[in-house]
Amino acid sequence: VVRRAGDVIPYVMHALPELRDGSEGEIVPPGKCPVCGSELIKEADDVYRRCPNISCPAVVTESLAHWASRGAMDIDGLGPKQIEQVLAARLVSDVADLYSLQPEQLVPLERFAEKSAENLVNSIQSSKRRPLARFINALGIRHVGETVAGLLARRFNSIENLSEATGNELLDIDGVGPEIAEAVIDFFANEKNRSLLEKLRGAGVVPIQAEKPRGKMPLDGLTFVITGTLSAPRDKIKELLKSAGGKVSGSVSSKTNYVVFGESPGSKLEKAGSLGVSLLNEAAFIGFLRERDLDDSIFSSLF
Repeated sequence: VVRRAGDVIPYVMHALPELRDGSEGEIVPPGKCPVCGSELIKEADDVYRRCPNISCPAVVTESLAHWASRGAMDIDGLGPKQIEQVLAARLVSDVADLYSLQPEQLVPLERFAEKSAENLVNSIQSSKRRPLARFINALGIRHVGETVAGLLARRFNSIENLSEATGNELLDIDGVGPEIAEAVIDFFANEKNRSLLEKLRGAGVVPIQAEKPRGKMPLDGLTFVITGTLSAPRDKIKELLKSAGGKVSGSVSSKTNYVVFGESPGSKLEKAGSLGVSLLNEAAFIGFLRERDLDDSIFSSLF
């Protein structure tokens, strides 16, 4: 029995053994990558297996898709079909190759016309100057999503500083634990990753350095969890809260100050209630922002 939790996450409630007829067998995980044949690796604390080959076509495909996603470099027009086309034509082998694409290379491909090819190249070129947090997220460092990428960007202020960060410096950040610190250090210690960063710099991809907060922010020290469907996109609400000094977490805990909820909020709302966390529906959330002296123009366009 599976139910929907939050917006998209399937939550397994329990099994139904009485429906089994005896023909079922144990599920045996694969030992090799079905795409490139590399031996899959599974770390002790992981529940999944990973292909370690960064040149594996499936790994490259997913890295390109993540790089182009909204929370990363936000490249409009580079979806799964377009990625499939440029890979099949061997026009790119990694994310840095995107920045050397020319419209005339794309026009002969399926799904491309002259205008769509120009638009995609323009969108790729525009992504050269994205905020540092988006760039860090786009790199696909294990355990580093949008929230942690924002913490790293604010603390180190440049990709160069982050690449030289020590374990103690990383662990000093509230929200960064040993797993994340180790993953960041391992990423920048990898020679192939360093080469990719150098290739990106050579292509003119220079993220905008994070600005250090000036003075006290309206939401300093407050942690929010967003659940359910609201009338504004969730990523925009996150950006709003972070820009005002707040933190956004993906799970409810005793450290959570407010849970902002919309329709179909799921189990997070129940947990917040059991922990005594303050709850804000959309109307109350807007009132809360006004009470905190946030400029109406910052959020009025969202709701």
